[in-house]
Amino acid sequence: METPQLCLRGVTVRFGGVTALDDLSFDVDRATICGLIGPNGAGKTTCFNCISGVYMPASGSIEFDGQVLTRMPRHAVADAGIGRTFQNLALFPSMTVERNVLVGGHGRARGGVLASMFGMPSVRRSEEALREDTRALLKRYELGHVADRLVGTLPFALQKRVELARALAGRPRLLILDEPAAGLNHEGVEQLAEHVRRIRDEERITVLLVEHHMNLVMRISDKVVVLDFGRKIGDGRPDDVRNHPDVIAAYLGQPQ
Repeated sequence: METPQLCLRGVTVRFGGVTALDDLSFDVDRATICGLIGPNGAGKTTCFNCISGVYMPASGSIEFDGQVLTRMPRHAVADAGIGRTFQNLALFPSMTVERNVLVGGHGRARGGVLASMFGMPSVRRSEEALREDTRALLKRYELGHVADRLVGTLPFALQKRVELARALAGRPRLLILDEPAAGLNHEGVEQLAEHVRRIRDEERITVLLVEHHMNLVMRISDKVVVLDFGRKIGDGRPDDVRNHPDVIAAYLGQPQ
């Protein structure tokens, strides 16, 4: 049996007297989509921030491909193969679409400061490879026609697609998506679903998805983990989770 790619074990996070995550444990298998759901304040974004190195847990461990993330500085987490998007877009509005996507791949560029200053061949080759990858991403996500447009002038749905392409420019093995369907209309949600499936099926990238759009989560996830007040109250296949009594109670309230 294949070892899970991402493993959380007993992760606890406290902010003052508030416990945001309480002894949280779950696994995510390679090249699968895992949905992380729960009511507002359940701890979903805190969990994401622990995985991506923003927060350091008070206790517990997080392993990714055999590496202990909780021992890494934040900048090293992206180098370990983890990319993410944000609930609030974190693009550079005064830069072009192409430049925004290029920024996402900058960590893959080779060569030090001196090599870059003197335009060494290794640097030029690395930069050209990055530009080729960027052009391929723009084509794949139907952004080629706006490559030279400033991101801030684009419709919101296109900006969301730019952020997805930028996250993929770093060639992550795990992609964390924080509320990717927020603000999208029905057509945009359907396009997002197709993009996320392709990321899993064609690129073999693992996806961890936080999303309030329950229909989307249940349709595309291989596994769903449910949080409530920082604790895991259920995990498993979408149909199993959907019918779990604790999950129903968390979302609908205890029956009178």
